[in-house]
Amino acid sequence: MDVLKLWLIAKRQEMGISQYELALRLAQPVEYVERIEEGVYVLELIKYLQYCQALQADPYEGIQLIELALINV
Repeated sequence: MDVLKLWLIAKRQEMGISQYELALRLAQPVEYVERIEEGVYVLELIKYLQYCQALQADPYEGIQLIELALINV
């Protein structure tokens, strides 16, 4: 979902870290972060929680954005 993808990108940018730095925190190749930010790869719940943890972001904030987007469909 685009709203979640954009939120994750914004959170990474707010932290001032690159895709590469985030990939290191996640112990994943940089392509993993690139694919998520491009919307090619959709995170499963556990991976989403790990991603949020690496970004020091509240996962519920992202879920709320999804809920709002679904209401406005």
